[in-house]
Amino acid sequence: MRPTAALAGQTGALQLHQLRAIDALYRDRSVTLAAARLCVTPSAISHSLRRLREMLGDDLFRRGRHGMQPTERAHTIIPRIREALGLLDSAFDGGFDPAVAGREFRISGLLSMRMLLAPVLAKKVEESQRSGLLIDFRQINDSFADDLESGHIDLAITTLSRPHPWMRSQVLHHEAMAFVIRAGHPRGNGPLSLVELANMTHVNLRGTDFYRRAQGQRGDGSLESMEAVGLGVALAQHRLEAKVGIVVPDTLSALEVVKHTDLISLCPRRVAELHGGDEICVLDVPYPAYPSPMRMIWNVRQDRDAGLHWLREIIVAACRNL
Repeated sequence: MRPTAALAGQTGALQLHQLRAIDALYRDRSVTLAAARLCVTPSAISHSLRRLREMLGDDLFRRGRHGMQPTERAHTIIPRIREALGLLDSAFDGGFDPAVAGREFRISGLLSMRMLLAPVLAKKVEESQRSGLLIDFRQINDSFADDLESGHIDLAITTLSRPHPWMRSQVLHHEAMAFVIRAGHPRGNGPLSLVELANMTHVNLRGTDFYRRAQGQRGDGSLESMEAVGLGVALAQHRLEAKVGIVVPDTLSALEVVKHTDLISLCPRRVAELHGGDEICVLDVPYPAYPSPMRMIWNVRQDRDAGLHWLREIIVAACRNL
């Protein structure tokens, strides 16, 4: 009998603490840390893991250089386990009323989305000022997946092609990219070529690089930035490579560098046109490029959280006309 078939007949034997144990192990990659998270002993975590291994016919986690590494089966079942735990948590959720519910929401996002959403959500805070509602915006970085998984943030908003299986996401809009140079640049404002891109010095955005660095760290390689990778692929096909002269944390910093130098930068077209002014020139990309999906991402376990549902609806409405 296959393990899945065997499990189907034994679901009555599953215990809630076993599901919480595998969820904590997946987050922490450590029996000791998982035990501390759940306020139980390490032996209790080991016992739960041993029982689940017997039921599923799979190791689920194997010891490696970086702690307890999930097997493919563990990667497959964790989204369903978290969804089940979230459903259970929501059974005791009394709903969310921003007028009376004091709560902190932590959002990690790219600058362009923070600039768009901060005034909208500040208005909601102003309307609910007696409730203790707090919106905490943060610059996104290469730990955002870990932060979502651990609960250190509630939402991440960024361009991402293939979210992790345990993530839920909604596309808010599609972000078109463009190159920007200063007005009066010696090359003029004619169409770009790949050879030119290889010969020019680039301002790189750290916010579009970290997905490549994070790829593969958690074993499934699902994180990927399409706009940053697209330029590299286009140049590599012609045995060319971009020269990066400076790395900045956001688009506004890149625009300021471009305004005062002969450097070039790949930026979101919408942000460049909105904030660049007459001091920059916006140029089309000289290779096949498709707008990147700007996603709002959350942990599947929080799918039914009433407060986050309220927050996500506001964000979706704010992005509707982009």
